[in-house]
Amino acid sequence: MSNLTSDLLYIIFKELKKDVNSLHSCLLVNRLWCEMVVPILWRNPWKFYELIEFTVRKQKFVKSLYRVLILLLSSESKELLINNGINLFPTSFQKPLFNYVSFIKSLSIYVINHTTQQLLESKKFTDNSQLNYHKFLFEQEILKMIMSQSQGLMHLSLDNDNIKQFYYLPGAKDCLTNLVTLTCGLEVDHLIFYGLAQICRHIRKLRIYDCLMENDGLTSLIAVQKNLQYFICEFVSFDHRDFVCRGIGNALVKQAHSLIYFDSFDGVTFHPSIFKNFVNLRELKLGDGSLIRDYDLHLQQANLPSLQYLEIGWTSLYTIAKIIQSTKGDLVEIKVIAGQNSTKKNTKTYLQTVTKHCPKLKMATLFYYGDNDDSEIKEFKKLLMTCSFLEQIILIRYKEHGLTDYDNELLDVLERYASISLKFIQMQNLRFSPESLINFFEKWKHRKVPLSFHCLYEDDIDMNIINKYIQEGIIKKFKEVDCLDIDILM
Repeated sequence: MSNLTSDLLYIIFKELKKDVNSLHSCLLVNRLWCEMVVPILWRNPWKFYELIEFTVRKQKFVKSLYRVLILLLSSESKELLINNGINLFPTSFQKPLFNYVSFIKSLSIYVINHTTQQLLESKKFTDNSQLNYHKFLFEQEILKMIMSQSQGLMHLSLDNDNIKQFYYLPGAKDCLTNLVTLTCGLEVDHLIFYGLAQICRHIRKLRIYDCLMENDGLTSLIAVQKNLQYFICEFVSFDHRDFVCRGIGNALVKQAHSLIYFDSFDGVTFHPSIFKNFVNLRELKLGDGSLIRDYDLHLQQANLPSLQYLEIGWTSLYTIAKIIQSTKGDLVEIKVIAGQNSTKKNTKTYLQTVTKHCPKLKMATLFYYGDNDDSEIKEFKKLLMTCSFLEQIILIRYKEHGLTDYDNELLDVLERYASISLKFIQMQNLRFSPESLINFFEKWKHRKVPLSFHCLYEDDIDMNIINKYIQEGIIKKFKEVDCLDIDILM
């Protein structure tokens, strides 16, 4: 171990960044290891608060964290706090070995708010106004220290509306100018975003919560970015699904040249017409936008030539087919959750579109109308022969078409024509006779590729057959999928 170079040690320690216990052990080996591990542990000290589950442990963490931060405060800050009745400083202390604040790269305003509240609540206050005033002063001095001493923040989280105008603090411009990731809620005061817009022009990843209102400040911040690549919209509550956030949507259109990732799978509150502009988008995740007027009609006009990954739900198969048709053959994954309006015609159109436009496909959700029509079996045959890189298939037949007949012919086509790289199959609402199932696995032996085989349908599957081929190593993994968990379970 003594022969490891500093560069190699750093790579190893960086890989251990989520393993706090191991990093702490490395910290104690020698001075060199300590000097290399400390900056990694202090890149985001707030995350440990979020990871701790028990209240007692959180209280200990808060006291330990702020004991260090308090000792690093400037003499002016200490004097200000003491003069205002905030005396949290130990009577005797040892000067910290490092200026830990200089290593901080991530800042969570929420955690600072919450931990400061916990720290000061242990003191006795005559009323809440005094507590709030002390909390304001203490947070101000902590943020002032971070802004002036950090070598530059890369990640910022604004998860609540109790936020100070920290961007006015000394050193804030230099500290925030290279911000890469921003997480925020739309309840944050628009003035905060206006302030950040004057400083931060290089945000690459934006995550917002509960996009159920307009925020002109955030709209302005998005519009001035030079290289926004990742946009993620999550919903804690989703009570107004018919709301359309046009301001933020229009700002995102201005970032169409750089945007490569768009995730709004929890729900859609953006007008679908924006997707005709995202010509460089590589990954798209869209949820339920059905309450938006003419949602499918506008989504059918999407222009996504660079798309590689598509995850979409609660949308008609015809609309999904139109999205696929707008691509240029680079789709690697198509994942559909609860495809709607799955008529025989739309199902066929979807299969034909995948066959024609997705030669590089590795994972696909496919749909089977299942009315004993040979033409549909032929479409599956064409698809399997064309998409020769398929590794994972989710195959869905709709219940309303009945489950009285076996789907043996489809299983036979799957075994005969599927890619040699296929290693995962999930079936939903498909039925096979025991003889057909045995025949399928017997033929699969020749592939010498163990198969993960997941099923969901009303009848119990013959576990004697399944167990036999598990023991023989033909089935790597078997699972009867719950109807609420229709997903890839690798």
